[in-house]
Amino acid sequence: MSSEATTINTWAIALVRTLDARGCDGHALVTAAGMDPAMLADPNGRAPVGGMTRLWRLAVDATGDPCLGLKVSAFVQPATFHSLGLALLASQNLEDALERMARFSRIVSNVADVRTEPAPGGVRLVARWLADSPVVPEAIDLLMASALKMGLLLLGQDPSLPRPIELSLRRSATPPMREEFARHFACPVHFEAADNALLIPQEWINRSLPMANPQLARQTDLVVMDYLARFDGARLAEKVRAELISRLPAGEPARAEVASALNLSEKTLQRRLRDEHTSYQQVLDDIRRDLALKYLNDGRTSVCTVTFKLGFSDQSSFTRAFRRWTGETPGEYKARPQAA
Repeated sequence: MSSEATTINTWAIALVRTLDARGCDGHALVTAAGMDPAMLADPNGRAPVGGMTRLWRLAVDATGDPCLGLKVSAFVQPATFHSLGLALLASQNLEDALERMARFSRIVSNVADVRTEPAPGGVRLVARWLADSPVVPEAIDLLMASALKMGLLLLGQDPSLPRPIELSLRRSATPPMREEFARHFACPVHFEAADNALLIPQEWINRSLPMANPQLARQTDLVVMDYLARFDGARLAEKVRAELISRLPAGEPARAEVASALNLSEKTLQRRLRDEHTSYQQVLDDIRRDLALKYLNDGRTSVCTVTFKLGFSDQSSFTRAFRRWTGETPGEYKARPQAA
């Protein structure tokens, strides 16, 4: 990761718009936080996390509102997430969108570790802050509120309908704050929890999105990767992973092909992956294993279809690889009750 902790400028733009709407001088607070207000005219730029931390603290003090993060989400739109917003809209289903959001969460901030985890009845979207970065509860509130807002938009869900979700937050809250969070999220909210997490039901996870366009999503992934490459030149394995995911249905990608797409020679690709304690084959193997388990757990995808999606030349090759990963054949794994 880049040595500098940064957040995309659009996060600051949404915060300043909220402040201005509440009668506070957002530009003056940006200056007081030690940042240049000119950043607010550059939606592609990055703001230092230290400056954003100071801006959040000044904003909460100026408004006297500990629930300010919820208000800022009103000014969050797909474009707030740069090209990732379009990629999310074009995702196949909500699970695809959540995985994309986690994979490219650094576009919002490279101090946030966003992951999806299986959970009883659905999937948890978990957000953790890096240990050496200041934790801003209001920024986490904004992230969770924005994730919910994007999810409702992606699904075409009526915001007034009941939401079968649950929110957990590590922060504490006063009784009035608890009431406001409950109103905003319209779901159970658990404070002083072990993680910051949004539990999303399986019925939402598997639902196809109305604007699904896999080809457009893969093309937009490349735009996201190009943006990330400007400030995050270290995590090559993740860029290789994204390239492989987009190419696997056409067959196993050649290493030279992926290296060329990343404007690298094969030798440089190998060296840089080795520096990250991995290899091209290891990244490919990890992707295939993760996707195989995901597809087979879905219960609706045949072994033949999974073989094709993972770029294997024939089903026997896939079966050998899957047995190496799990000790079982794909058919045996798929037949297990817990896999369904």
